[in-house]
Amino acid sequence: MNIYIAIAFFMVNSPTFNAAYSNGERPVYQAANSTVSIIYPRSNQKVRGYIKIYGKAKPGSQVKLYVTSTYFAKMYKGEKLLKGAGPLKGMNQVFNLTTDKSGLWTLKEINLTNRGWEENFTIKAVSGSDVVAINVYDHTKPVIID
Repeated sequence: MNIYIAIAFFMVNSPTFNAAYSNGERPVYQAANSTVSIIYPRSNQKVRGYIKIYGKAKPGSQVKLYVTSTYFAKMYKGEKLLKGAGPLKGMNQVFNLTTDKSGLWTLKEINLTNRGWEENFTIKAVSGSDVVAINVYDHTKPVIID
């Protein structure tokens, strides 16, 4: 019985476990002992509009941030608005950021609003050989106003 407690204690206190679950949810991808992280937004979070993306890496390091998306077009059938073709390739942007003396990096503003019916965004931060990626979404349905 004591061996199981020791194994559980070791797993919870291991750097890989803490890095992967530091924000309460498992990221889409994070290498073991990675020094780069995405603090906001959180993995699988709904986003809409202009947001700030920020995270942590080694102080003074360069972070390359990739923001890509896929979306579904909107389609009209008479007066009815429907989900159309997709998933279509959407946004594909790259940002070069530098961490401050505390190791924080920030992308001050990016518009993550769906361009049709619904859109899924992948945010990937790369610093040296360390990589972390998360998925967020905007599935707000368009509204027809008479």
